Amino acid sequence: MTGFWPTEYAELDFALPDEFIAKLPAQPADHARLLVVDRATETLTHDHFYNLGKYLAAGDAIFYNATRVEQRRSYLKKPDSEKRFECVFLKTVAETGAPMPRQAWQVLMRNIRRLKDGAALVAVQDESYKFTLRRRGEGIFLESDIPLGEHDFVRIGEMPIPPYMRRAATAGEAETYQNFFRNQIEEKEKIAGSAASPTAALHFTPALFENLKSGGVGFYPVCLDIGYGTFAPLTAANFENAKLHSEHYYIPAATAEKLRDMAGRRVALGTTSLRALLSLQHYGTTEGETEIFVKPGDVIAGVEGLITNFHLPQSSLILLTAAFCGTRLLAHAYSEAMRLGYRFYSYGDAMLII
Repeated sequence: MTGFWPTEYAELDFALPDEFIAKLPAQPADHARLLVVDRATETLTHDHFYNLGKYLAAGDAIFYNATRVEQRRSYLKKPDSEKRFECVFLKTVAETGAPMPRQAWQVLMRNIRRLKDGAALVAVQDESYKFTLRRRGEGIFLESDIPLGEHDFVRIGEMPIPPYMRRAATAGEAETYQNFFRNQIEEKEKIAGSAASPTAALHFTPALFENLKSGGVGFYPVCLDIGYGTFAPLTAANFENAKLHSEHYYIPAATAEKLRDMAGRRVALGTTSLRALLSLQHYGTTEGETEIFVKPGDVIAGVEGLITNFHLPQSSLILLTAAFCGTRLLAHAYSEAMRLGYRFYSYGDAMLII
């Protein structure tokens, strides 16, 4: 990544050769490697994800993100041209400052400098899907004549695999990049859908899930609908304002109650789940838009464990992980992971920090 990065976090800025970046998931998914980081003893243990239960006990609670990943990476073109524009649909917006049709989306599009405000676009896969481009400040929006849902993105889109993979999504990624815990929440209407996957959950299999439940580990849902801003380089403004891109979160009542329960350890499955839990604590509300930016030195209370992947250097996710783990210990863990050939990023290996 190339963004603003304070020198105080220099330990979390490193060069990662391309061969360390996982382009495909482990097969089976729970055969990914697991680096266990003990904060109390500052020791590292090397294992595999299918042995996660060795490090958890009856009464422990795992808080998972129940969002679903939608096929929101699409390709658009002008009706009279074959030039394609890649587009990632981020989230619906209430208004963009102009008379609105039934729905408008904030989007991420590249190489569109020559497209004027008001330009007409259609989906390459199905030209009956028509859009109007709107520019509002630095934001790009698409107005649609019809409301788009998950079934529409299946028709005109593909899974929004991370941009660093530099390839199109395959048909199989409708499953391999999908959240294992998608929609496992009673209040399904609270899920707006995500433009990126909560990748810590990609290591789960039905057998591992059942094994942990039979061992007395509880599972509690949260929802954080993940935007593509999770891949955006950080800016000086992020640090000055202590804010990140906005994402919708929701915490069910039973989950909020369990978070207050002091019995057993509370373990966040992924940085997105942790961000949702910290948003509840920060804002004091169980639903809303979160902009929190957690960095080393910030206090994280009420969560004793974190399951997460190995993140991009100079990213908000590595700073959140360092806030939980400690900068020096996390830098040491990453150094050892690289020395031993761990796989990084979304399809890579995992860490359990306890």
